[in-house]
Amino acid sequence: MQNQNDEITLSEAKKVTAELKASILKLDALNQDVAININQLQDLNSKLKDYTSIISKFDFIDEKEMTTNYASYLAFLSKKIDELFKNKNLSRIEKIIDNTNYLVSLSIVKVSIIVSVITTGINFLILK
Repeated sequence: MQNQNDEITLSEAKKVTAELKASILKLDALNQDVAININQLQDLNSKLKDYTSIISKFDFIDEKEMTTNYASYLAFLSKKIDELFKNKNLSRIEKIIDNTNYLVSLSIVKVSIIVSVITTGINFLILK
């Protein structure tokens, strides 16, 4: 009867190990997607820096001109920010980060289970 319990424990350990390997592969794929999206965000950031240089070109004569030009600039900037928020890549990055956090948590739990199963098995074999 005791042998069957050992076989079940080893079988479960193999199953958990296989699931952990699959999770690690999924995590690696997600990390690659995150790296690609980070590069895209860096490109967008560079473009935003170009837009902010526009404000430095304003040479105001008086307060009225400053207000008019600054209002135009704010409208332009608001439009660009709205475009960024509507960007599907931003929402994809948020989902990828959430999935990555979930997979990391799941992987830690699975590693803990594997270690406890192996420790129990070793203790059982030593005491036997």
